[in-house]
Formats: sequence, structure tokens, C-alpha cells
Amino acid sequence: MLMAVKAFEMEVIPASRIVAQIGDTLILTCNTTGCASPSFSWRTQMDNPLGGTVNHHRTYSTLTMNPVSIANSHDYLCTVFCGKKEKKEKSIKVELYSFPSDPVIEISPSLAAGEPVTVTCKVPDVYPSEYLEVILKKEEQVLQEKYFHEDDSADTETKIVTYSFNPTVEDIGKEITCVAKLPIVSMDFEPKERVTSQKLNANFGPQNTIITASPGNSAMEGDPLTLTCVTESNPPPRIVWRKHLADESIEHLIENNVLSIPHARFTDSGLYICEVINLVTNKTEKATVDIVIQGAPNIAELSIEPSTTVQEGENVTIQCSAESNPPPKIILRRKSDSADMGPYSEGRILLLPSVTFLNGGDYECVAENKFGKSKSEVTFNVEYGPKNTMISVIPATAVKEGETVTMTCTSSGNPAPVISWKKKAANGESEKIFQDATLTIQNIKSQDQGLYECEAYNQFGKEEKAMKLLVQVPPQNVTVLVYPSENVKEGENVTITCSTYSNPPSQMVLKKVHQEKEIILPSVNGTFILYNVTKNDTGRYLLDVFNEVGNNVKVIEIAVVGRLEKTDLMIPLIIAFSCVTAVAVPVAAILIYLSRKAKINGSYSLVKALRLKV
Repeated sequence: MLMAVKAFEMEVIPASRIVAQIGDTLILTCNTTGCASPSFSWRTQMDNPLGGTVNHHRTYSTLTMNPVSIANSHDYLCTVFCGKKEKKEKSIKVELYSFPSDPVIEISPSLAAGEPVTVTCKVPDVYPSEYLEVILKKEEQVLQEKYFHEDDSADTETKIVTYSFNPTVEDIGKEITCVAKLPIVSMDFEPKERVTSQKLNANFGPQNTIITASPGNSAMEGDPLTLTCVTESNPPPRIVWRKHLADESIEHLIENNVLSIPHARFTDSGLYICEVINLVTNKTEKATVDIVIQGAPNIAELSIEPSTTVQEGENVTIQCSAESNPPPKIILRRKSDSADMGPYSEGRILLLPSVTFLNGGDYECVAENKFGKSKSEVTFNVEYGPKNTMISVIPATAVKEGETVTMTCTSSGNPAPVISWKKKAANGESEKIFQDATLTIQNIKSQDQGLYECEAYNQFGKEEKAMKLLVQVPPQNVTVLVYPSENVKEGENVTITCSTYSNPPSQMVLKKVHQEKEIILPSVNGTFILYNVTKNDTGRYLLDVFNEVGNNVKVIEIAVVGRLEKTDLMIPLIIAFSCVTAVAVPVAAILIYLSRKAKINGSYSLVKALRLKV
């Protein structure tokens, strides 16, 4: 199958003719088809300079004129070679014009009624000027009409039309119009007509200057406020805004007829001055307006002197200032949830002489007027040494051996005190054992008993608190000695001695088993003496050793046989024991009574004797 082969062709874009304005940018493009590697060349028909930049691409070439000048008014020829034999060329005509801007009207000298003036109309950078038509009018009256057909300019030119006349008062405010036309029929461009107008204005003023305030002279704080200076003046005057300050000085604000304040503040209140200056008539006029900004208070400052952190004993001043209109009522006080607010002042200053730690906390300033109120807070920090140091013990200061005890030390101070624990040793010296607020002893032992001291410390001092910890131990290591032995003869004395370790100290009671009525004898020092025993005293005795946390029972077997050769009939049997002062008095009295009774009767039974006691 045969493939169709495209014929070698070329075109110029735009086509054979183009109209361009001097000063613009113009691009001519020479494009080819049907040739893989064409070569391009550009020239003018008169071999003048191209007046542009050539760029060759694979299948097309461009000629760029930037900017277009009068030198580009030519017929341009693009030639294309495809190989050595094929050649094509086309031309394009570039036609130029210049009509870039509207006419400019000038009136001189400055217009004043009754004095001659000259009105000038300038049409800038026109080409070709031989087509230019200019008409100068006052309202609809034609003052001057001019055609430039005889011009033969070779480049752009500014063309001028003038007209002089004596204006009357009636002419002031009328419109002078300059109409410029460039009606080149053979060229297609827009616009072909340009118009400029200007009113005939006499110089006067400023006069009747006033200031308007929106929304009004009394605006609310935070709202937008606009001040507008309105005057009558020609030419338009220079307007300067100023403000009278509290110290009688004047602040320069802006140069504009409108002074805008997006968010009015209390400090924006004051006397505003609008100064209007006509630089032609050399006259000045002023207008003033008094602005009052109203609203709820804004607390501008809440401060503590000498500092927000002081030491106990220093003198402190708290100050609050607020802005508002009308002026606010100010209250300075300590913030509190209770009815007693503490330090309080209806004014801008609160004095705190020789402060203590109780003065520390949050203080608030409340400023109020008829529009509302506002609050501000500041934290006052009083540094002081440890105070109110206390020790709490869980479960109690007296615990059983093996339990867990937790001792917690609390202390107030600023900065927060460092807590450490010490324990008094056997030699009386205190030894540091722990540093933290909570001291926990698990599986407590008897050796943990003692005096514990809590020390609270910071850079401003220290405070100590002590407590005694008791470790309760049931009777342990109970030892019983019977003298002379557990087998004795009638008439002998039997001494039973018991020793043990416990905390608190143990009490001891001795009782004989299998009595009709159980008889119990207590003892504290652990010694029992049976005087002049008889066979009736033979039997099993129980020695019960006990305290608040436990007991231990020992069994003693005493056997009484035979009699001694010499008997003491006066003392058949006495059981004696010792006790501490509080318990010993009544018990000793009982024993003395029993002893005397035994001597009188000549015989004694442990059971019968003790029945008398119970």
C-alpha cells in the first residue's frame, strides 16, 4: 500500500497585511509543511534592517518586533528552502499607527473669574498626524477645530491645539472637552476617537468646614468611629488631622479627609482638629469636635510591689488602674470562697504591712461603672519557713509486732519544705533514716520501737515534730523456775519465779486446776511463794502470762510428801507476789489479811484462802 506524501507548502501568519501600533509587540510567523528540515530567511523588500529578532525552529521561524517602531513600516519577505531545489517565499505588509492615550487639557494661568485664560489640548504621540482631527468645545459650543492634513511627519508627535478667552462667572463649572480623532479608513484599529473633559473651576476656599462623627460624638468603646472633614475649596485642599493631648501638646495624626478608628478606645477621647489648607489661595480653615468614648471598664494594670513573691515581714502594695468612661469604682480584695474576704480596699491601692503567710493567695481587682464591670487577678506568693508540722500515724502509735505502720509528716511552708525522718538511737543521738513525707515500716519488729522525729526544712527555716512509736509484743521466751523443786515436803516453802519478754509488760496469774471454784492470783514481777505447803497443795498449777496482745500458759506439777521434822504451825501456807504501785496496794492488803488469818487458824488451804478474796 502506497503512503500519500504531503507537498511542500508554506504560510505567513498573520496573512499578507497587519496593522500594528507603535510601542506594541508584533510577532510574524513563517510556517512550513511537507518538509522535514526547512531553512528560513527574513528580509525587507528594500533590504532595510529588519528591526526585530529572528528565531528559527524546526518547522517554523518567527520575527519579533518589541517594541514596534517607525522603522518597522515595511513589506517583509520570508523565504523557505526545502533541500537544494525547492524554494518558496511570501510577503507581509506591516502598517503602523500611534494613538496611545486620551488628550490632555491644561488651563493657565489658574482660573479666576474675569481674567484671560488659555486652554490647551495636547494629543500625545500621534502617527500618522496627517489624519488627525482635533475639536475643542465648551459644553456644546465649538471653540476651536483643527485638521493636520498638511503634516508630513515621519515619526510620532504630540499635537497641540490652544484657545484663549475671558471666562465669565457663568463659565465657572462648565465643561471644556477636547475630542481627538484619527480616522484612517484603510486601517482597522480601535479606538479611532479619544475624548477628555475638564470643568472650568475658579480657585476659592476653604470655607464652611465642618466635622461629622459617625456614629456620633459619644461612641462606645470597641465600636468603629469615623470622623469626616467636609469643606468647600478649589482646588481640593490639603487636610491634616490633629488631636489635643492631656498634656496640652498636639499629636499629628493623618493627612486625609477621613479619620477612621476601627476599634475605639478610651484613650481616643479628646478634642480633634481638622485643618484645611488651600495651597493655591494660601488660605487655612479649622474645625474641631470633642469625642467622648464610653463603655465598661478595662483594667489596664494590676501590679504588686516590690514583687509578686516576697518574704514574711515585708511591706507590700497592690495597685490597680482601670480605663473607662464614666470613671469606674475600683475594689481590690483577696479572692476567697468564704464570707471573710480578708484584705479589702475600695480604691486603687491595697496596703499589706508586714505580710504573713496567711496573706498569700489570689487577689482580684474589680472595676465597675454603669456599662458593666471587669475583673483581673494576680497571684501573691509569700515565702516562709515551715509551720504547723504534724505527724499522723496509721493505724496507731502502738502497733503489734509484724504489722505495717505508716507515719506521714505534713508541714506548711513556701517553698514547700523538704521532709526527713530521724530516729533517736540508744546513745541519745538522732540518726537520719529517711527523706520523704511518708515513712512506712513493714513487718515491724520490737527494735523499731522508739522516738521518731520529723524535720521540715526550707531556706527560710526548719521545724521538728517528734512521736513515740510503741511495738507491742506478746509474752515470749517464758521461763519458769520452781524452788527448791516441784517435789517438796510438807511445811516447806515453794518459790515459783517466771521471766518473760513482752511489750507492754506482762501480767501473770497462778491458778490451781480442778478446783471447785477457779482461784486466780495475779503477779507483775513474776514471783509466787507458797508458805508451809501441805498435801492439799499437791496438784497441777497453770501459770498464765499475758498482756494486751497475747498470752502464754505454763503448767507446773507440784507434789507435797511427808512432813518436815520441825514444822512451823504459825504459817501453814502463804502465797506472796509483787506488783507495781497501782496494783500492789489492794493485792498486798489482801495477802496480809490472808497471812494473819492463817496464823490464827493454824492451817491454810490455797483454795479456801483465795475464796475469801473473790
